[in-house]
Amino acid sequence: MLYGVLQALWHFQRLRPQVVIGTGGYASVCALIAGKIVGAKVVLFEANTIPGRTNRLLARLADWVATGFPEAVAFFPRHKVHYTGVPIRTDVREMDRKTARRMLGLTKGQESEQGSGSEEVCLLVFGGSRGARRVNEALWDSLPRLLRQPNLRIVHLCGLQWEQDAQRIYNALPADVRERYQPFSYREDMPVLLHAADLALSRAGASSIAEMLVAGLPAILVPYPFAIYDHQRFNALSIVRRGAAVMLLNAELTGERLATTVIELLSDTEKLQRMREAALRIAKPRAAEEIVERTLALL
Repeated sequence: MLYGVLQALWHFQRLRPQVVIGTGGYASVCALIAGKIVGAKVVLFEANTIPGRTNRLLARLADWVATGFPEAVAFFPRHKVHYTGVPIRTDVREMDRKTARRMLGLTKGQESEQGSGSEEVCLLVFGGSRGARRVNEALWDSLPRLLRQPNLRIVHLCGLQWEQDAQRIYNALPADVRERYQPFSYREDMPVLLHAADLALSRAGASSIAEMLVAGLPAILVPYPFAIYDHQRFNALSIVRRGAAVMLLNAELTGERLATTVIELLSDTEKLQRMREAALRIAKPRAAEEIVERTLALL
């Protein structure tokens, strides 16, 4: 750590930063201490509800602290902390639902003999960039029940290491429902998927939650049980308490439980709409700008 501080000081003597921003983790300690030594302003950003040890220790050095969740404010000195939300990519907030559904090809369902059709409903499942084994397995176990829902399409981002398993399960599905399960290892067009979907099944990482809120996407959150300080569970609880999500713990995530939860939510359009409105109400689409503006104000 001492060597890291000396390295940072060597760089900072050349760069002469006016502000140093730390986002947690032990590697930020060296840079923030060095920043303080050379007279730069020090800003901390804490994405999760439960701050990491580094940010809690470095709060004493910080000129101000930004948090991604309102619950995290209580862990920092009141006079220097502000709830900003988690910065998200501009393409997430610039997308709109109508355009996204058109791009994803979500159309009216099959016309009945009376000539009336119902709109296709989309469930988006993702477990982070590398996928989540428990989420994937629960979804695969739930497919027989879920695909009996006639207008349900499932877009599943399973992660690269699970791609072959997903393809095998896709190939084994009955031909008449197979096309409504769409597995991918990864997709670049997350803004489209987030805005087009009617419901998401996801882990409870801070960035994923922030993007779903801005998209107004109701969610079933399954916290990663081994996250430090169990912060994903507290992230999920924050959103559940404010009405934008429901939570299933990893230990209770089975195919049967997942199918029941998804079907109940998708069949209750009024509850889904309330969850969508709650998500949009608590979203922080300008988190990045607010952090920048408050940081510049320090200078």
